[in-house]
Amino acid sequence: MPLQSRSLFAERILYIELLYEPIFDASSAATLLRVARTCRAARHAISAYIRVAFDPNRLLARFFPSPTAPCSSLCTAPPPHAHAEPYGRARAFRSLQARTGTLVSGSCALQFFDRTLYPESDLDLYVHMRHRREVGRWLLQEGYAYAPTVHQHAQFEVEVVHGMSPREDGIYSMPGVSGILTFTRPAPRRPRPVVDYPENVEEAEGEQEGAAASASTEEEAERLLKVQIIVTKNTPMEAVLAFHSTCVMNVLTYEKAYCLFPRATLEERRSLLSSSCRGRSKRRSAGLAKYASRGFTLLSALAPDDIELDPAAAASARSTSRYDDELTHAPFLYGRPTALTLVRSDETALLSPTGLLTTGSSSAPSPGPSSTCPSPAPPEPPRARRAAFRLGWRWIDDSASWVLPLPLDGVTPPPAPGPCTPAPTHDPAAVCNWEVRYPARGRGRDPGAVMHFEIAAGKVLRYRYLVTDEQLLAFLGRELSARARAEQVKEDAELEEWSYYDWELPALCREFLHGLAGRRLASLRID
Repeated sequence: MPLQSRSLFAERILYIELLYEPIFDASSAATLLRVARTCRAARHAISAYIRVAFDPNRLLARFFPSPTAPCSSLCTAPPPHAHAEPYGRARAFRSLQARTGTLVSGSCALQFFDRTLYPESDLDLYVHMRHRREVGRWLLQEGYAYAPTVHQHAQFEVEVVHGMSPREDGIYSMPGVSGILTFTRPAPRRPRPVVDYPENVEEAEGEQEGAAASASTEEEAERLLKVQIIVTKNTPMEAVLAFHSTCVMNVLTYEKAYCLFPRATLEERRSLLSSSCRGRSKRRSAGLAKYASRGFTLLSALAPDDIELDPAAAASARSTSRYDDELTHAPFLYGRPTALTLVRSDETALLSPTGLLTTGSSSAPSPGPSSTCPSPAPPEPPRARRAAFRLGWRWIDDSASWVLPLPLDGVTPPPAPGPCTPAPTHDPAAVCNWEVRYPARGRGRDPGAVMHFEIAAGKVLRYRYLVTDEQLLAFLGRELSARARAEQVKEDAELEEWSYYDWELPALCREFLHGLAGRRLASLRID
């Protein structure tokens, strides 16, 4: 970019929202992060843009619209008259997410990260078994109607109790799913503006345009909004990791948004076929065809350049940014990988923890002719392309994921599950550990990757969690067994109510990983 153009962009365009918004709309997520590192003005502009473009309330308001105010802003009606709060019902749904640990995934989560819209898409809610009735009743209160299939009972209260059994129910049949409940409601009618056409020769054309607009409005009114409750057997993340491919492995909790394969999904629009260790999705060909029609390239095998090894066994770079906020920092809840960082002396690591940025050259002067050095500098060697798929040990918020903290204005935090248990400070999905195995081990396995995990459950845990490491499972088992014995003593003596220890899981995982890192570093012998 010429110097004059760079100056215009930094000194003028970055300060005018109407100018930089179309530019940022056409930029990828990685480009946004790179621009944010150029100067303070760019950082402030990107921050303002992200608050609007990645607003979950705007996405959810399509399915949970707030009532339209019956009058204008100049209303002089006496109190207690009040107008509708923008995104009020969307925030109410996110408060429901906080209470129940419900996840938004599927095409809606992909639309959030991709900043696009699929008009025919529905809203997929992945719900814990214990909260299926509460979430369904909330949808009924919002004006949705229960729409049973031919295999389901006509009454929601009957089906939600007696109908939770595995069955083939469309393309969303997958391991870990106990049932699917569908709810529909008519899409809200958008008011058509009244236009006073002039009395001239163009009046007939205006009437035709008005008739077309009216027909379009009627067609939109007939369209149904659909919300599906996917009731999971153990935990919602078990169903998410059983998706047909990696491009839809994105989730929205009440507090954060997670994209598990950001470079492949958002930058390269590629998706690796995937299956769960509990089996693969049935009838997934329709789902694969749908995302192929949306521009994704489906992969059944990976080239060596596309593979990034487990960070516990390979070098990984850390961010060199001096800023530490939602733009460049993906929270690594359980500590950094234990591998040593190997960076060439002639390069500076520019890898963001989101896994979206590439490695750039150091701060050496750019090659080019000058008065003191007329000969051009030798060209830089070609840079290796960043691998798009992290294999091996994974956490939901590790350095290979893109994690976006979401605004919590108007969202009620999760309550305490009991008088003896503190209120949770994180969503249950924040504790999720699995292994990406590629190629699939054993003969006769499906092409692509396999997501391997085990289910961690206990009497002192309110929810179930995914853990893949055997040593971590054993460590958690010992710690939670001691707490279960203490709770059993209290229950036998009728001293207090039963306490749950889900809120301690992040600290226990950190303690284990820090101890493991210490033992590995202590075993190193450097001659």
